[in-house]
Amino acid sequence: MLHALKTCCLITLATAVGCRSYRNTAETIGNDTQMIDAIMREVDRGAQKSIAEPMPLTQPPLTLKTPEAFDNASYRELGLQETIMVALSNTSVLRDLGATVLRSPNAILSQETRSLAQMDPQFGVEAALSAYDAQLYAFGKWQNNDRRFNNRFFGGGANAFQQDTHDYVLQLSKLTPTGAQFSVRSIIDYDANNATGNQTPSAWQTQLQAEARQPLLQGGGLTFNRIAGPGATPGAYNGVLIAKVNTDITNAKFQQNVRDFVSNVTNAYWDLYFSYRDLDAKRSAYERSRTTWQSYEAQKASNRKSGAAEALSREQFYRFESELQDAIAGKLSQRTQNNNSTSGGSFAGVNGVQAAERRLRLLIGLPISDGVLLRPADDPSTAPLIFDWDSISAEAIRLRSELQQQRLLVKRREMEVLAAKNFLMPQLDLVSIYRVRGLARNLAGDESAFGELGSLDFQEYEASLELKLPVGFRQGHLAVRHAKIQLARDQAVLHEQERQIIHDLTAVVAECDRAYKQMQTNLNRYLAASDALAALDANRSAGMPVNLEQLLDAQRRISESQSRYFQSLAEYTLAAKNVQFEKGTLLETTNLFIAGDSSANFAVPSVPPAAESTVDSDSDPGEDFDREADASYEPIAVPFPDAN
Repeated sequence: MLHALKTCCLITLATAVGCRSYRNTAETIGNDTQMIDAIMREVDRGAQKSIAEPMPLTQPPLTLKTPEAFDNASYRELGLQETIMVALSNTSVLRDLGATVLRSPNAILSQETRSLAQMDPQFGVEAALSAYDAQLYAFGKWQNNDRRFNNRFFGGGANAFQQDTHDYVLQLSKLTPTGAQFSVRSIIDYDANNATGNQTPSAWQTQLQAEARQPLLQGGGLTFNRIAGPGATPGAYNGVLIAKVNTDITNAKFQQNVRDFVSNVTNAYWDLYFSYRDLDAKRSAYERSRTTWQSYEAQKASNRKSGAAEALSREQFYRFESELQDAIAGKLSQRTQNNNSTSGGSFAGVNGVQAAERRLRLLIGLPISDGVLLRPADDPSTAPLIFDWDSISAEAIRLRSELQQQRLLVKRREMEVLAAKNFLMPQLDLVSIYRVRGLARNLAGDESAFGELGSLDFQEYEASLELKLPVGFRQGHLAVRHAKIQLARDQAVLHEQERQIIHDLTAVVAECDRAYKQMQTNLNRYLAASDALAALDANRSAGMPVNLEQLLDAQRRISESQSRYFQSLAEYTLAAKNVQFEKGTLLETTNLFIAGDSSANFAVPSVPPAAESTVDSDSDPGEDFDREADASYEPIAVPFPDAN
């Protein structure tokens, strides 16, 4: 029994080796439920307590009723680059203006997205590699038998049979990338009984075994196991190469969402710029209409003008006052954001400084209201842009994140076709076992079972072939056809994505030219309206008669043309941004890159040209695949170093 206790302690110690220090014995053996009870108490109360950082206190919003709504407000000047830096510094979640964080919180990407993909215990690269970790197995059993037999033969020569047995197994096994499994195991059993034919009343038997199992057909080979992983079934593949491609797809998706976030911040910035310029136009029109109304009101009081003239000028004043109020406060209406008319967002031209400023604050992570109004410090560029079509179209096809993701998916489908073909073969395994035995009354010491084991006097060898062949291979053929159809579908989707991107790039280049022409035309229109109003004002100052309707119309025209000019200026600026968006260089032109991003050199299987057009090639597209997982850092957008 002492030997049995020693062996049990050895097995327990071996099992403990390599285990981490965070074993919760109080919760397992002691059944301590304090932590889960505390959590459930919060659940029962509706989970009202926030587990996140408390929201900072904000001031009441600035509205039209607030005395310092605009004229007495404080301002904070922000350039576009500074705004983007503030946004990236204040975000752990990639926000949008569609309230996705409330409607579909699971669809929101954050800085933890790539780490979650890399550390996924089911589908990450490390999870795929863990299938090849060595496995330690320990087993101990103690049994006492006390029975009577009607036949001495079954009782070992006695009618009453009494027996004590111990069984101990300690095994270390490991899978290899070729599909083989190697095992080393120690088997110890103790048997003490009253059988009359025993040489000794009790005996220890020891075995040391080495076993190798190598699949020769189905399930064997580097290609299949690197793609599908050990123990794969038809249609379910999660090898190291598949996991690596999935991780790269997540990286490209994260880059795409950072691009969309930067695009939305840029859209909101120029929305706010237009709102301020539109407010300037509405304020000027308001002041002119008030002066005109006061003039005609005075003439009406002195009976020099009719009441109709005063009423018309008064109506115009209140019209411009209404437009001024909207230009200050804004309305809850469509705003410029990604995917409204174009992928990068088509300028909506919605005015309202306070509404646009709140949207920008929401995106860049500042308090929604702090008593200070943000104001753009940058002006749009009015320089003409000329694009080399061959160059930008090639860049779009090469750099767009959506195409990178789809191309990676196509490569994954090609690997899945290769893995599926493996199931068209029977399962034929070669099994080889080498065994050394020892038997003695004592387990250790002189003339013991361990001593006899070490003498190598009793050696055994075993080899076998195991065949399993599904008649007809129905599931294997289905797996191959299914993989080929998926590959054909994703190749077709890739082709259509390329056509869509070329279409969108064509559209934004044309939009850029249109907006530039419109900017020039509306500037001329504004200058003409200004000249017309200046001439009428000069005539009035000189005492010459002026048609009231013509004067009011001129005031409306200059206000509308001024707003339209700044609108076309914002449209031109966003169209130029959208060209960079469509050709996949928005982050680079904003001086940003993704730390740890490997999108510039995706490690994908190399496929010979012939294999691109057929899925029946027997070549291995995953042979040169990089198996290293890149999971050592958090993804975050940071600026390029200053060139100066």
